[in-house]
Amino acid sequence: MTLRTRTMKEYTADELLDAREKRAGLIESLLKQYNTPLLVMRVNYPGLKKTNLLTAAMINDMSPLICTLFSDNLRGTLLTYGADGPVFYAAVDETVSALKIIAINFEETHSLGRCLDLDVYDRLGQGLSRQDLGFLSRKCYLCEDDAQHCVRARRHSEREIITYIEEKYQDYCDFRESSSHS
Repeated sequence: MTLRTRTMKEYTADELLDAREKRAGLIESLLKQYNTPLLVMRVNYPGLKKTNLLTAAMINDMSPLICTLFSDNLRGTLLTYGADGPVFYAAVDETVSALKIIAINFEETHSLGRCLDLDVYDRLGQGLSRQDLGFLSRKCYLCEDDAQHCVRARRHSEREIITYIEEKYQDYCDFRESSSHS
């Protein structure tokens, strides 16, 4: 199976900024509704075409895994699609630091983890970073430098990053398919 990145809808930079603001409002609303920490999962996808078949497939495949990780403590989930791509929200009745450690472990050990961004918010809406827990910042998946350095310096082209994500997802699908036939 080959999955090419096709855009479902192309958004503008203003729509992306608006979507980020709406996401912040939705996070606040979900935190009030569930009164638990919140895990927010997105694909680390460059540019303005964040909602596409690839990002949708990745979030649709990874959401059940996240639900399984937290099955006993999962209080609610939501999946949205917009200018900022597909976003999966999971309200988890767990300490915020334990939730973030599990998220970091998933990002670092799952074959698609480096392509995902798993943010964790406490009940007050404050994001917990890796550095807050003594972990190093994320590394770029193309050159192993600090990811934020590469983003700010625009060290890699959108095409290079998208190709990496496509290849990782194809490898994941191939492995999953071969495992199901064993």
